Parts: sequence; structure tokens; C-alpha cells
Amino acid sequence: MKLLLIAGFLSLFMGGLSIARADDCEAKLTAQERAVFASLPPQDQMTLANMKMRDGSPASCEFRAGLLDMLENDQPEDRPKVFHYLLKNTLVKQN
Repeated sequence: MKLLLIAGFLSLFMGGLSIARADDCEAKLTAQERAVFASLPPQDQMTLANMKMRDGSPASCEFRAGLLDMLENDQPEDRPKVFHYLLKNTLVKQN
């Protein structure tokens, strides 16, 4: 029972770290980039927040902002499809 409680606590703690890291980047985004980010489905938002480069290092805020800038040119309903295309064909690694 204690192990289950500890595992639950650790998973909440790790999730909190991911959210805190995403908030750090949010301050660097423009209003348009924030609007594009908000238009993505929740799963794609999490993918963007936890994105890593192919070498395993975390993607920089500037890299993520660049992806959002590219998505800005597409219609909101097409953004998830375009986002997945960009992920597949850029220097990022998905877990």
C-alpha cells in the first residue's frame, strides 16, 4: 500500500515539473503563439510541452515558438494534422 502511495506521489510530482517547465516557455510566447497553442488539442499541447530534440535534449522555447509560428499560417481545424507532419519531418523525437 505504501508503495502505491509513493508511486502516486512521484507521478504527480513529475507531472507538476512538466507543467512548470511549460509555464516557463509560455512567458516567452507572443499572444499569437499562445492563441495557436490554445487551438491545439490537449494531447498535442502536452506533446509540444514535453518535446525533445533527436539527441534527447529538451526542445528550446524558441524552437517550440517556431513550430507555433509555422502552424499560425494554417486554419485552426488543420493545425493538428500539420503539427503531426512537422513532428514527423523535423529534428524532434517523440516518446
